[in-house]
Amino acid sequence: MAGEQSPEAEAELEACLTAAYAVSSPDDNRDLYAKWAATYDQFLDSNRYIAARHVAEIFKERWSSRAGAVLDAGCGTGRVGLELARMGVAPIDGVDISPEMLAEARSLSRPDGETVYRSLVVADLTGIIDVESDSYPGVVSCGAFTQGHLGPDVLAELLRVARPGAAGVIAVNSSVFDTNGFRDRFERYAADGVIEGLEVMQRKSWEGADGSEPTRMAHIAAFSVA
Repeated sequence: MAGEQSPEAEAELEACLTAAYAVSSPDDNRDLYAKWAATYDQFLDSNRYIAARHVAEIFKERWSSRAGAVLDAGCGTGRVGLELARMGVAPIDGVDISPEMLAEARSLSRPDGETVYRSLVVADLTGIIDVESDSYPGVVSCGAFTQGHLGPDVLAELLRVARPGAAGVIAVNSSVFDTNGFRDRFERYAADGVIEGLEVMQRKSWEGADGSEPTRMAHIAAFSVA
């Protein structure tokens, strides 16, 4: 399952994922990521996390450089933003529930030396984001829609702040994509004409995954807002 991953590294990955998936409330999320923020990127790197790159690549295929700003919802330490910046996507705004994670994202730089994120705001995505409707021509999210974190109801708020024609790319942990109603919600939005061109792809979240364990995989929904 983990390719060349050592037993020790595999055990660390499993323990960290178990802790992350055990959260059940916004306060749980705040507590977990306040403790984890300083070493979170090291954890991702050592375990070869690649879901953010997949999301960025899929988004770049659908993105026009003339479109405007991108909202990274549940941006954490900024892995998706960093990948997008490397591909020339800008400007990028981020929102996340954890001030400590945002502090890490704030330190990221683009290849030209500018900061990766134009704006970073603390926000609980289970509520209303302090953003006007139809504001963003691009919305991405990776890592926020998983066990114990955000459910499909949050998608309505992301669609609210996305303007008509916006490109959307949302990654959902494969273990909850069907059981927590994400597939049904995306398909309902498509059937109702809220989104168009829906495409759902499955990709590895961790390089060593072989597809046998859904928690190591992501379903990535790409679409445009009608």
